[in-house]
Formats: sequence, C-alpha cells, structure tokens
Amino acid sequence: MARQLTPFGRILVMLSGLAMVGYGLHKYGVLGKVTQMVAPDKKAEGTVSKDDFSSLPGGSTTSASSTTKPVGGGSRLGRPIRVAIVTWGGYAGGIYANDGFAPNKNSTFYKDFGVEVELLVIDDFEKSRDAFRAGGDRGGVDIMWSTVDAYALEYGGLQKLAPKAILQYDWSRGGDAIVVDNTIKSVADLRGKRLACAEATPSHYFALYALTQGGLTNRDVNWVFTTSAVEAANVYKAGKVDAAVSWSPDVYMAAKERGHILASTREASNLIADIFVARGDFLEQHPEDVRRFAAGWLKGVDLANANPDKTALLLSKSFSGIGLEDAKGMLEDVKLPTYAENRAFFGGGGSAASVSYQSIYKTAQGIWRKIGKINEVFEPYQTVDTRFLEGTSEFFGPAAPAKPEFEFKAPPKAAAQPILTKTVSIYFNSGSSTLDENAKAVLETQVVELAATFGSAYLRVGGNTDNVGSHDTNLRLSRQRAEAVTQFLVSKGFDRNKFDVVGNGPDKPVASNDSDEGRAKNRRTDFEVIPR
Repeated sequence: MARQLTPFGRILVMLSGLAMVGYGLHKYGVLGKVTQMVAPDKKAEGTVSKDDFSSLPGGSTTSASSTTKPVGGGSRLGRPIRVAIVTWGGYAGGIYANDGFAPNKNSTFYKDFGVEVELLVIDDFEKSRDAFRAGGDRGGVDIMWSTVDAYALEYGGLQKLAPKAILQYDWSRGGDAIVVDNTIKSVADLRGKRLACAEATPSHYFALYALTQGGLTNRDVNWVFTTSAVEAANVYKAGKVDAAVSWSPDVYMAAKERGHILASTREASNLIADIFVARGDFLEQHPEDVRRFAAGWLKGVDLANANPDKTALLLSKSFSGIGLEDAKGMLEDVKLPTYAENRAFFGGGGSAASVSYQSIYKTAQGIWRKIGKINEVFEPYQTVDTRFLEGTSEFFGPAAPAKPEFEFKAPPKAAAQPILTKTVSIYFNSGSSTLDENAKAVLETQVVELAATFGSAYLRVGGNTDNVGSHDTNLRLSRQRAEAVTQFLVSKGFDRNKFDVVGNGPDKPVASNDSDEGRAKNRRTDFEVIPR
C-alpha cells in the first residue's frame, strides 16, 4: 500500500488529480455527459472483452518513429524549453536534472547538455492544453504530459499541432488502484456491482483492462461515472457504490475507511505509461534542443534513481506544500525509466515479456473507439517520433538490453488469493501435453500480454481436465499440460519463477461432465494473477 500523504499534501495532490481527469474529456464532448452520474444503458457503446486487449506485448519490430530523418538542422532555441507538468513524483528525473523548476545555468540540463528548461506546474487540465496550443513562443509550453492510453484518446483533437510522443518519464506503480468492499475478493466478483470511476481517463482504462482479463466485459458492471477520480473515491466512501477506481492517495484512504485494494498498478506494472508530447513545429524548428532535453532528462533519471533521499528532498522543496514524507510516498508510486528502458519501450522490438508504446497506443485507441469515445483512428507511428531519443546515443552509447526489473524467488503459497482468473481453452491432442501451433497462437494472443502487463505479479498456471479416464491419469496429464504452457511462456522471455504450475485434473470443474459441451469447458487452463 502506498505511503499516506499529510493532510496539506493530500489537498495539493487532490488538485492534481482533478486536473488529470481531463484526459480526453475536453475535446470529445464528454464533459457534459459526466457532470452527473449516468447509467450504462444511456450510452451507445460496444462491448469490450478480453479479445480487445490482445495486442499489448512486444509490438512491431519496426521503429515507432514517424520518420527516419536524423536529428539535425533547425536553429538553437534562445530561451528555456517550457514543459507542462503536474504535482506528481514521475517528474523526479527532470526536476533532479534541473535542480528544481526554474531554468538555471548550474543545472545538469545546462552544464552537461547546453539547454535551459522551465518546468511549469499546470494542474488544471484545460489550462495545460491551452498552454500547449499556444506554444512556448507565445507564453505557453512546448512539451506537455500525457499517458499513452489517454494520448490515444486525445490525439485526434490535437492533430493540427502535429504532436509527437518523444519520451517516457514514468510508469504508474501503485498510483492507480481499484478499491472494493469486503464482499469482493476477485475481479469476477464485480459482476453486477456498481463501479465508480472518471470516464475516459486512465482510471477507466485500468478498469476495462482488469474486467476483461477477469472474464467480464464493460457491460457486466453498473458504471457510475464521476467528474473526477477524487470524486469516485468519495462516492465509494459514502457507500453509494461497491467499488471505485481512483488514484493515490485517495484510493488508499478510501480502502482504510471501507474495504480493501483489489488491484493496482503495483501489480499491473506495465499498463499506465506516462509520456511527454511535443508540438510538431517545435520539433522541426529546434530538433537539437529537443535531443539535448531528452538526454538531460534521462541523465536526471539516472541521478534520481541513484540518490533517492536527495531526490525526495528536492521534490519536497520544489512542489509547494509537499513535505519530505509526502515526497517519498510519491516516489514509491512511480518507476522512472532509464535510457535503455526508453529505447526498449519505443523501439517495439523487445521480447514478448515487455510492453511497448505501439502496443499500448493501438490497444487503447481500439478500446476508446469501441465504446464510442473516438471515431477516427491513427497508426501509432503517426503519433510518435523516436529520433530525439535515438539521438541521445551520443551521450549514453548503444542501448544495452533493459534488465529484468522484478525478481521472482519462489512461486506463491498455494493459499494465496488471486486478483483475477483468466480462463483459456488450449487444445491438446488426446493424451498429449504437446503444444501445437494453434495452441501457441492462443497463448500469444491471450496470455503473453497478461503476464507482461502484470509484470510484478506471479502467474499460477492451472491445468484442468474433464472426468473421462482415471483420476490419477488426469491429474498427471493436467500438470504436464500446465508445465508445457509454462515452458512456452518462459521461451518468450519470462522468469521461470514467475509461474506456479498446478495440475487440478478433473477436481475443479466449471460445468457438468454429463455433456460434450460441459466436458469441453472443463478442459481448460486457468491463469491466476497472484500479487507479490
């Protein structure tokens, strides 16, 4: 559970939360719809299921850049690069490199990379987007914050500015969570329940992901859409809903008052990625400054990761009203990606055990379109420019392979309760535990992304059979099949210790074995997500 903020610090971060819920609301006509709580049957939307989240891991092996043109030309900027941020610990790398918010010539940005940077805390979403539309030359900003899933929603409304994603500055690692009452033990228990969240925001996206991976669809819960993530937590605390999706610290405070945390981005560690988006004209006019900005930020990430105490102190001095303990709590909710991790994320050529910008963007865009939030879609390569990140190799050298972040020492205890269970039908020939190509394809599209997205969690692989044949034979065969599935996942780059292999034989049927249909349902593999 995340560290709790002091009351004053909580107020400030709540203001930030109010700002960030504007993701996508302001250009898609959603604000008018969510000013009051609405029922799902009043909205024209498709049904989102597990099949809509089948493209997350890995991604294309082709570069995500919209162009192969190298960084060069243009003019050097005669003023500080203006960057919009909010009250959030994910900016620690840049704050460290800048020694605060104000541009100064004693900073790492200036001394090592020859650029001045001004970090502007704009916690009001609409004001931050207005500043981006204005541009840094006209009192606005050159670069703004977003998340990949929200950028997929927002991109069409900003298209005339030719915006491009240029850098990932953090992963949410506990900052987003689902709080539930004590009658709800897993995602499956959310069926028919009232679930509060801010519509068309990262909270909404997180909820859709958890539901679909747990075997439900968006139509299996009764949505209560609120004006903000903070309000979602308040509605939950008031007892008006059974569950809510919100952000730290409000979601954790809600859990203290009532219920518990079902799941968070501490387990779904590769789902909500925070990125910087730059104006297209700024990139074309001042490419060298952008390249040096990216290099300075990534150098700051290295320094911040190596000096957590100094980083927390700097955050507390920079953000108004945030104390030292508050700052430490903010850092616990994020992961600051390094140069190598940025290259792997945007390069799209990592192992299946990793998650890429392209795959998150494409999946999120498909979800928003399916539930009626956008009409026009864009290829991920149109929305990103990796030249500036790639150009930082002068300062960092060739990108080393990103190291595994999580260590799995031993499988979880048998009694450990899963967050969710995903059931997949994997065909084996009678009496065989050998995976054919069709079975491998099913695992590629339905299971690899689950294991990758819940990067910090264990995965229990449970083989199940019908009751045809002897009990002992079925027990042995079910375990052999679960082990074959696990070995396939390990071949995709996952740590073997991430998986707990269980053979249930016929002992956990989900349907009657008295019919062919029932027996077919019982011949399945269950994947249970187990928190660390």
